[in-house]
Amino acid sequence: MAAITLIEADSATQSGKADLIFADPPFDLPGDVLAEILQRYDAPHLVLIATMRQILAFAPLSPWAFSFDFVLDGVMPKQSKSRQQPNYTHQTGAYFKKPEAKSAFDRYSRQRSDTFSAEPGYWPTIFHAPRQNVKAHGLAQSLLVITGILGSFTVRSVIDPFAGSGTTGMAAYDLGLDCLMIEKDSAHVATIKKLLRFVGFGATA
Repeated sequence: MAAITLIEADSATQSGKADLIFADPPFDLPGDVLAEILQRYDAPHLVLIATMRQILAFAPLSPWAFSFDFVLDGVMPKQSKSRQQPNYTHQTGAYFKKPEAKSAFDRYSRQRSDTFSAEPGYWPTIFHAPRQNVKAHGLAQSLLVITGILGSFTVRSVIDPFAGSGTTGMAAYDLGLDCLMIEKDSAHVATIKKLLRFVGFGATA
């Protein structure tokens, strides 16, 4: 059985080791700060769900090398306070890996559930990923989408430094992956603990 661990803490104060980091940071976290935080964690592979502004600032400071990008079509438009900015209906995803690491991505490892093609290995770069309304976390990523992304990588363990509503942990549980989740918001932590108890994990850090 996979080991699912939850730590209530600021990810900027923690560390850990896994095969892959799956990070969906707050959209207002500066890219340079994001780079400092993620470098605290030892993993050859990184999947980052972020704004393009964050990715552009993060990439030059990152020890991980860019491999490819994809898009999460969020359907629900994001509110914009500026007349000079559009209403974003998507998020950008990017796969990075350490230069010495062999790619862990395998588009044949899992059949995507968000596509209408039965063709083996069909992995289009757009995910139809409507966000779910969750009171404790505002908007949460779709479990099916995160499972589809994580399941496309040949890894055995994952770290989520910004656990939010716990979707990464639930996806890891479905895939049989060890998962370390870190979340600093106590309300979000309480929500994740309820989910863990529901699937049979009573103890968390």
